Amino acid sequence: MIDKLFPGLRHLTSYNSSKLSSDITAGVIVTFLLIPQSMAYAIIAGVPLTMGILAGTFPLIIYTLFGSSRYLSIGPVSIVSLLAFTGISSITDPGSNRFLELIILLSLLVGMVQLLLGLLKFGSFLNYISPAVIGGFTSALAIIIILNQMSSIIGVALPKYNNFITYFWGIFERISNVNIVTITIGLASLLFLVVLKNILHMLSGPFLLIFISIIVVDYFDLNNKGVEVVGGIPRKLPDVSLTIPTLDILLSLIPIALVIGFISFFESFSVAKTLADKEGEKVNPNQELIGLSFANITSSFVGSIPVAGAISRTAVNYESGAKTNVSMLVTALLMLLAVLFMTPLFYYLPKATLSAIIIFAVMKLINAKQLVYYLKRKPIEAFIFLVTFISTLILDVFIGLVIGVVASLGICRLTKVDK
Repeated sequence: MIDKLFPGLRHLTSYNSSKLSSDITAGVIVTFLLIPQSMAYAIIAGVPLTMGILAGTFPLIIYTLFGSSRYLSIGPVSIVSLLAFTGISSITDPGSNRFLELIILLSLLVGMVQLLLGLLKFGSFLNYISPAVIGGFTSALAIIIILNQMSSIIGVALPKYNNFITYFWGIFERISNVNIVTITIGLASLLFLVVLKNILHMLSGPFLLIFISIIVVDYFDLNNKGVEVVGGIPRKLPDVSLTIPTLDILLSLIPIALVIGFISFFESFSVAKTLADKEGEKVNPNQELIGLSFANITSSFVGSIPVAGAISRTAVNYESGAKTNVSMLVTALLMLLAVLFMTPLFYYLPKATLSAIIIFAVMKLINAKQLVYYLKRKPIEAFIFLVTFISTLILDVFIGLVIGVVASLGICRLTKVDK
């Protein structure tokens, strides 16, 4: 009976000290990755860093009870953070209390949408959506995220992102005003991450980079030489008075919630299924929707942003030897300790370093190899990929996704008719 209410507890059958040791090790390693990522993705979402860190605490705990994967690492992710920022900033100004109120409400709506989809057995719908849609969409989003970090990397204020062409031209116009010290920190941070990951194969590169950059900025007093730093991170959330939303607000947020609910589920389920297949296990897509729904509802209750399963952190969790979802509980506990005791340490953290971490993390989302494969073997899939990619980059992230899904469903239907 308990297993049916909390499917995640099934992984604790025959649990022993050997599994606990492996789970603790994996949980600690993932925390080293999640702390810098949670702060970086909070910046993408346009919210205080504390809200990003909290997204890796209680939502993760709740998922371990209701999710079906033993490896999936729940928390803030780049794509969801950008979608949330893009959607909410079209309604109200970023940085305002109204913005924070709506993004918390969005977390609740995403959870409710996913819960409804899970109860309606929506998981089988994935069979009708071409992977090329997600490949093209995530590739375009990765480029948009990278462009949005250019302001912090070059130390120059840039206009709000509208589309690829106008924003790229805005960067070109202001390139002569770059802050040399800031851009040096940003490029050095990127080089540091590349060396540690690709040459030394160190997983804790972002965490190590943060502390080195803090020491350098503090020692050389770079924050007084034009280098922007994170500054004080409050241990408590900003005072946000949640009010009952009007019908107009709900109608504006529901389409955003639908897009985020679908994308976050697709990303989460893809990596969860890949690892389950390796272990000869099964992951229930509808149960994953329900697990994600409760994680997002919880994120709303603690005053944080929408969450999803992160591909990079899940892979690290698996490769670090995690045996069960207890590793995620270890990560959640350590993240709570970070909120309570570690936030003062990040005062001198340069924003250029955080932007470098973001860029390094999302570069792997640009699916160039997938496109090359489609061009050689599956030209129809290549067409879907490019249509989704170009429309997302040039027009709008939400319009781009809709165009990609419609193209995929239309071609799928035409193919069946021809047969």
